[in-house]
Amino acid sequence: MNNRTIEELAGRMTGDTSAPHHIANVLREAIYRGILEEGKPLHQTQIAHRLGVSPIPLREALRLLETEGLVEFRGYRGAFVTELSLEEARELYEMVAALETSLMRIAFPGITRKIIQDAREVLEKMEREQDCIRWRDLNFLFHTLFYEPADRPLTLDMVARLRQRTDRTIRTHLGSMRSESERQHRDILEAVTAGDLERSVFALAHHLAYTSNDLQSWMRDEQSGRKR
Repeated sequence: MNNRTIEELAGRMTGDTSAPHHIANVLREAIYRGILEEGKPLHQTQIAHRLGVSPIPLREALRLLETEGLVEFRGYRGAFVTELSLEEARELYEMVAALETSLMRIAFPGITRKIIQDAREVLEKMEREQDCIRWRDLNFLFHTLFYEPADRPLTLDMVARLRQRTDRTIRTHLGSMRSESERQHRDILEAVTAGDLERSVFALAHHLAYTSNDLQSWMRDEQSGRKR
């Protein structure tokens, strides 16, 4: 059960509270935390009132989330939080793995000692972090630190969008894979530190395959539980 409210999330975030991007950030985290539930309608008048914003920027924010696959508009029925299917999860991770291993190969010659040290510090923070959403943000930062020398902003943006769609399950899925995931992060870091490209790419590919398989297994268990 999530005890936070949309108002609390909005109160913790800085920036222009009436800007569509700011509103989208609040609603995205609300979806990640299960405050806005999958498959449920988004009552725009009610949400606008709770956030203290007008309907126009709220609708723009929902359109932004629609491009991320988190929200869909169903004609006259309005906006709904989308549900992630097993097939979508598998395909999303296939795309993530293809893009990230490619980025690792391109970026590898430019990975500096500073990047490695930053990644090590991020990983240490991850291993201490108890909040699932902040863990998710640190996880994304850990991975993308290695890819920045590739100088492929469009590819990095695509990776971010794909991960936004899969990471919506983080609050419930993290518990089943956290320990092994963090061990695999150490394997990636050690391979990069050793300057071994092929070992680094292998460790990354193995890690992403493990995460995908664990997510799919968790989703199957969830589906089986609902059918009982």
